[in-house]
Amino acid sequence: MARFEVFIPAAEPGSFDVTLRVDAPNWMQALKTGFHRLGEQGLVPHNVLVDVQDDGSVHVTDATSARVFRIREMAEGEAAAAKVKPRPTPLGTAPVTPEPVVPPPTPALVDVVNKTARPDPPLVGVAREVKDPHLTSGLDVPPGGLDATVTKGPDRPTSPTASRPTPMSTPRVILPRSEELVSTQRPPQGPIGRRKPARSPAAQMEDVLADVFERVQGVYQRRDAADGLGYLLDLAMEKIPVEAGSVFASELVSGDLRFVVVRGPKAQEILDAKIVIPAGTGIVGFCAVEGVSLALSDVQKDPRFYRGVSDRVHYETRSILCSPVIAHGRTFGCMELVNRRESPMFTEYEVGMLSYIAHQGALFLDTLG
Repeated sequence: MARFEVFIPAAEPGSFDVTLRVDAPNWMQALKTGFHRLGEQGLVPHNVLVDVQDDGSVHVTDATSARVFRIREMAEGEAAAAKVKPRPTPLGTAPVTPEPVVPPPTPALVDVVNKTARPDPPLVGVAREVKDPHLTSGLDVPPGGLDATVTKGPDRPTSPTASRPTPMSTPRVILPRSEELVSTQRPPQGPIGRRKPARSPAAQMEDVLADVFERVQGVYQRRDAADGLGYLLDLAMEKIPVEAGSVFASELVSGDLRFVVVRGPKAQEILDAKIVIPAGTGIVGFCAVEGVSLALSDVQKDPRFYRGVSDRVHYETRSILCSPVIAHGRTFGCMELVNRRESPMFTEYEVGMLSYIAHQGALFLDTLG
């Protein structure tokens, strides 16, 4: 498994940088650790700009707070030589492990003559020894076993890979193993992430956003889910210059994603292929699980980029903007735009715009039941 360094610069002068070494199969798993650490500082990223650099490192910018961090893959020797920051030890002496306390015998089990404890009476009707309290309810089990008609299935997943019983569930999020380092092995030579613009996105795109807010309500005049989502996707592609776009629906239990609406040169070919993206796979899977909108520029610079769909239909992907279709804690799927026309770098107001449109799509689906 690869090892990544997640470097989070200090938020304010006088504070400290944070450097983490993360064991993860790809940089998106390492990105989760960066999100988690920002969450510990009171920040929950929602709209994220990701830029792959020429050296393969990934610069991440939270569009709302302007916090940034860098992810890069570490060489084997470099990862082994990195100094791990020692964990703080509590003040005082080490706690003493108390000896187990044996409860006194109950009066019913004491021989009143000899004043000694009698052996426990055997249990009647127990078919087998119960070693795991989660396997049975603790009641006596008849020799023939329980009647199949009254046996209930588990009310929660029995393993991390088991299907989840609720249709509103998403794949379990497991943070990769990480350790905090004393310092980064390669200090950044320049600024990380993007600089916050002097004027706010709303001031730059006031007319565009006002038109989106007004026209997005037209989705409620559409006859079904596919028609409504197509209307919103067309609106997004009208306001954000891209070559193609699609809407994914999330399977109720597994969380796998399927194409329901596609626009662009390979639209019909993608629909005919009936491609299924496993839960948590690729950019769209990441956004669905994490509930964040993510813009990724220059994906060809990243050798770890998931190319399953692109290779299947022979369509080159250069940049991606993806937002989860989520409302009231339920993830319905994702809305994705591919290949920005004028520049591979999506702007922060475009990330916010697609996030808003995708959220409206979730509210529309929620009304359909």
